[in-house]
Amino acid sequence: MKKAGIIFKKEIKEVIRNKNIWLPILIITAIFSIAIPLFIILGSSSLLSDEDTMNFINKMFGHVDDPIRVLIGFALNQLLIFLLILPAMVPSLIAPSSVIMEKENNTLEPLLATPVKTSELLLGKSLTAWVPAFFISTISFIILTIVVDIAAFIKLDYAPLPNIEWIIVAFLLSPILSFILTMASIIVSSRSTDIRSAQGIGAVIIFPIYLIIGLQLAGLFLLNITYLLIGCLVLLAICPLVLKLAVKVFDRENILTRWKMKG
Repeated sequence: MKKAGIIFKKEIKEVIRNKNIWLPILIITAIFSIAIPLFIILGSSSLLSDEDTMNFINKMFGHVDDPIRVLIGFALNQLLIFLLILPAMVPSLIAPSSVIMEKENNTLEPLLATPVKTSELLLGKSLTAWVPAFFISTISFIILTIVVDIAAFIKLDYAPLPNIEWIIVAFLLSPILSFILTMASIIVSSRSTDIRSAQGIGAVIIFPIYLIIGLQLAGLFLLNITYLLIGCLVLLAICPLVLKLAVKVFDRENILTRWKMKG
């Protein structure tokens, strides 16, 4: 555990200095945590004047006494799911870099030649991706909450966040998803010599997120607490399997031999 901590402290400094990682993250945070929530809340009254919007609310929720709160609550749930893009994207940017960049800088071979266990090495590298992902996603959820509550209180005299869905997504689903994507990125990067192809793993998880939102907007599916908890349990059961696979796939000798031959 101590050796894993040393690896984490060394690599997290390089991650913090990497502007290529932080720029897309800042853009996504600004869009989904600030711009879109303000548009939804401030424009909610005009949305209700649209007949299609009212038909959608009646189809999904039946007759409601306060349609504007129902509409805002539904829209915020979509934003919470959208923000899962962050814990999906951050590990796919950081984890492949921590393996392939070491190969390109000729620092991986000395590291693999040390008595550090494979599990300690992977733990250190996974923390390098998982900790920033959890920190960034949590900060984004907090910013979203502050922006939404201030705007909603000014316009509607109530503060809708945080709610139970917010808590589940921010503190259960998000970190679990980050861990799985971190391990998956390490697995892919250990079998790849191209950082771009390794980083493509993050795109795979984004499609199901879009699918969930699309089904809800089509009125075919309504994400609730039960589905969120089921999703957390399923993904949590996958975590040890992905970890075991990562340790098995990360064959130190084969990685060194393959990269030497291609170098």
